[in-house]
This record gives sequence, structure tokens and C-alpha cells, in this order.
Amino acid sequence: MTSGAASLPAAAGEPGGTGLPDLDRLRAALRPAELPLPSPRDAREAAGRVNDLLHAERYGEARVLVEQFRDAPAAAEDRFALLRAALHGAALSRAGEQVARDAVDLVTLLRRSGNAGQAAAVVAVLLERGPFAQAASSRTRAAIEKIPTGKGRRRGQVPQATPEMLVVVRALERSAVPGPRGTAADPRRDAARLRAALAALPAVREQLLVDPEQELRLRLAQVLEGAGENAAATTAALDVLDLIAERAVALAVDVDARDPRTDPERLATAAHAVLARTLGVERPLQAVHHALEALDAMPGIEDPPLRIGLITALLQALMAAGATRQATFTAGRLASLQRTLRRDALRIAPLLAVAAQRVRAERYDAARGSLEQARTLAREARDRHALLEVARLAASIHERSGEHAASLHELRRMAHQARWLADDLATPTSAQGELIRTELQANALVMRRALDLGRSGAVEEATTAIERRTRPGGGRPVLPAELLWDHRVDARVGRFLATGDALTRGEAGVEEETCERRRREAQDAIDERPPGHEDRARYWSAYLEDRHAHLLAERGATAPALEAARRARAAWVRLGSEEDVTRLDALLRSLTGEGTGEG
Repeated sequence: MTSGAASLPAAAGEPGGTGLPDLDRLRAALRPAELPLPSPRDAREAAGRVNDLLHAERYGEARVLVEQFRDAPAAAEDRFALLRAALHGAALSRAGEQVARDAVDLVTLLRRSGNAGQAAAVVAVLLERGPFAQAASSRTRAAIEKIPTGKGRRRGQVPQATPEMLVVVRALERSAVPGPRGTAADPRRDAARLRAALAALPAVREQLLVDPEQELRLRLAQVLEGAGENAAATTAALDVLDLIAERAVALAVDVDARDPRTDPERLATAAHAVLARTLGVERPLQAVHHALEALDAMPGIEDPPLRIGLITALLQALMAAGATRQATFTAGRLASLQRTLRRDALRIAPLLAVAAQRVRAERYDAARGSLEQARTLAREARDRHALLEVARLAASIHERSGEHAASLHELRRMAHQARWLADDLATPTSAQGELIRTELQANALVMRRALDLGRSGAVEEATTAIERRTRPGGGRPVLPAELLWDHRVDARVGRFLATGDALTRGEAGVEEETCERRRREAQDAIDERPPGHEDRARYWSAYLEDRHAHLLAERGATAPALEAARRARAAWVRLGSEEDVTRLDALLRSLTGEGTGEG
């Protein structure tokens, strides 16, 4: 079986078109919500609006709307959607009494609809340790424990539900209400819970008031994306869209995402949003069209975080697709729209996307403004991932502008943030490898830039950090041994070059013996090559001998420089590097004044 982007047909998977959108199409997609939105006409529309308000963290307005429609006549499925949204809002706002009241109404509805097993499972999940229990006081818990879930139930008796029903309901409610802000999420554990629920669903599907498969698969797609498993997340999101289409055919109805009545949980919009993000690198054109498909539903949805998140994904996909005009237009709209977000932490990602587009467009001054805003907000939110990206973009700007000292400063920041994140206990093992790779690359760039600037202290700091991360026996490796070895050799050679430069400048405390010791240390590291990497080791040995010859020549040590230059030339000849051989010939002529010195 194929998964992820590979599961899409070669010329399909692009809703609404197969080419880049023109500016008129973008202008229509990026228009703001049509405020004020018309008032909901019934409980189903109200449920959708409540979900939008909860996602936008406007809990008070959501509660007002719930109370307006709480007792309105409605089909059981529509009333269930409204009361469930109300319960989620009460848990998110930590309103214990409202949790109890909404739980009573929800369980009563399920019991009267003949879904006693689901009612018992809801009560059991509410009493478990988690987001609902955290919002409930002891008085609230006592009230929940007394909710009758079926005929003949004695007051105070702990409700019972089948294991399969508990697995399904637990996955639904835990995934719908995240933990308190600041707590660490575990997407892999959440994914396991959702997969278990999908496996248990066939056994209890007929006992549930509403079939939850679409929602479960959407939550699975979202947590897989959070775990960095983009291919699996893409497959799950495509499954959601297929299920929605199949249900529409089975019911002989036209599912229009722009009609709030058809999708109160915004499942289709959210699935397109996942695809806009997960396909952004591998299939950017398809990501663009999924983002536009989701944005088409937004005029009737008042949810700025969702809207701006979609536009951020759209901008990133447009950049990946090389659509310069469209990306420039989108970045301008996003720079303006991100100011409408109520929570500053949500502004960081769009600001970084805008900055990245302006760097690519070589509008460095404009990019600096967005970056500094993002840096300030990331520091306040203690968002180290964002600080890492800020440092990376800032270093790129300084390099392109020829500001090498400033670039060195940002590269050191980048290495520091990557190291902190890689060593953080909250970082999943699956993410550690890429963070360590980023740290090593940043420190390697620090070393090179510091060598160029003659900053021996910065060279020593960077090489020490690389040695610490790549030392043999330094713990369970999360990167290939050959990559760690290559970085370790690079650091040892860099330390030798820094020592040689310091000796040439006559720095205090640096002697010939120090330089020779550094050279031997570099050669020892080269000799520790992993099996199968002899060619790379020969390259490093030739390079080390080459640089040794040049350093000796700069210090006026002609005889040893000649010996090292001849060894280096022979090594380059064996490697077939004509350009390096020509360069060594020039060095030999300058040292001897006679031919190449081959004899």
C-alpha cells in the first residue's frame, strides 16, 4: 500500500484546479469573513458557530450562544453537536459548574435517545483524570457521579460501559479538548489512542448516536502531523475527505463546505488545512489548492486563528512552488491579517512565514521588521522552536548583506537553541535527530565564519560543542555514525587551522608544539573512519596536509612546507583533483622557484 502524497494520483489531488491561482483567485480567497455573520437559525448552525468561537478562544461568546439554543427544538443529532460543543467550552474555560450542567444535559439526551452505553462512557470519561476532571471541583465531580445513565441505575453507582465504548468515547473527548496551555502534548500517545478507537469502532458503531469515524480520522491526521509523520497524516486527511464524499453519495446530499449547516465540526475544512501543511514541501501545488479549498469556506466562519493558519500554509506552499508574484501578494495580506489575532503567540508563525518570503524576495529591511516582531513574541512565549527559526533567517539576511560578524552572532544563537531543544526531555526521540543535525550544521558554520574573522575563541567554542555531540560512546546515536565522524573531523581540522592562524599572528600562549598537536589530533580523527568511508578519509587527509603546507609557508618554514606540499600534491593526484594539484604546483613554485617539485 502507498501512503502520504504518493497515494495521490499523478495528475489529481488538486481540488479546484491544476495550475497556480491568479491574483484574482487569491484576492477572493483571502477576503475577510463577511461580518457580521448572520445569526444561526437552529441548533446545528449554532453548534458550528460555537466550535468556531471556541477555536478562536472566545469562550464567553460561545457560552452565550449555547444558552440561546440550549432548549430550542432540534433533532437529537443536532442537539448532541451543540451540547458536546458546550461541554468542550466549559472544560476549556475551566468552568466546573458549567461542565456538570452540560454533562447532565448531554448524558440525558443520550439516554433518552436509546444510547445508554454511550451515556455511561461519557460519564466515565468525565470522571477520569484529564482536561474535564481538571476543570471540575469535588462538588462538580459529585454532581457528575449522580447522573443517571440508564434504567434502574442507583444514585451514586459508578457508571459502567463496555471497554470498546470507553476506548471510542475517550479518544473522541480527549482529542477534542487539549490539555491546559503550557503542558506538553504527546502526539504519539494520542495517535495510539485514536488508532485503538478506530479499531474498536465497528463493535459499537450502532450504539452511538452519531458515527464518529470522520472525526476520529481527522484527529488522527492532526496528531500524526504533530508527531512529524507527514505521510501518514496526509493519508488520514485524505481518508476523511473520502468518507465525507462517500457519506454525501449515500445520503444523496450535496456537501458544500461553504454552508455551515453541512459540517458543524468543520471536518472538511480542517482536513484540507492538514493537507495544505503536510503537502507543502513534497507537492506544493496541491497544497496550494487544498489551502484555497479550505479558505473558500471561511467567509461564513469567524475563526481568525484558523483563517490565518491557512493563509500561512498557503504562503509557504506558494514559496515552495516558486510562485513569486502570488507569494508576494499573500505575504502582504498575511502581514496585515496577523495583527487581528488576540493571542500574541499565534502571530509568531505567520510573521516567520512573511519574513521568509521577504528574504527570498531580497527585501531584507522588510524581513528584519517581521523577524524582530517574531523574536520578541517568541521570547515572551518561550517558544524555542520559533527562536531557532528566527536565528536561521536572521543569519541568512546578514550573510546575504555581507554582515559577517552579525551572521556569526545569529549562528551561535541558532546552535544554542537547537542544542537546548535536542537535550530537552520533552522533545520526542523522533525529533532529536533533526535538531542535533541542525546544531552540528550551525556550529560548523560558526567555526567557518569565526575562522574568517579570526575569532579563535568562537572557533574553540564551536569545535568543543561539535566534539561533545559527536564523541564515540556518547550515548545512543540518533544520526548515522559516518555523519558524526565527518563533523568530528571537520571540527578537529578547524581547531588546527585556528591554532595555525593564531601562531602566524603571534598570539600569546600558542607555540609550534600546540599547532603540531592539533594536527595530529585531526589526523587521529580521520583515521577513526567508519567502514566504507576510505575515500572520504583520503580527502580529509589530503586537505589537512594541504592546509598544513600553506600554514607553514605563511610562517616562513620553507623546508617543512615543501615536504607537506609534496605530500599534499601526491594525495590530490591520487584523488584525481586536478584543480587542487594545480594550486599545489603554484605553492611549490613559490617555495622553490623551480618546476613542480615532483622529483
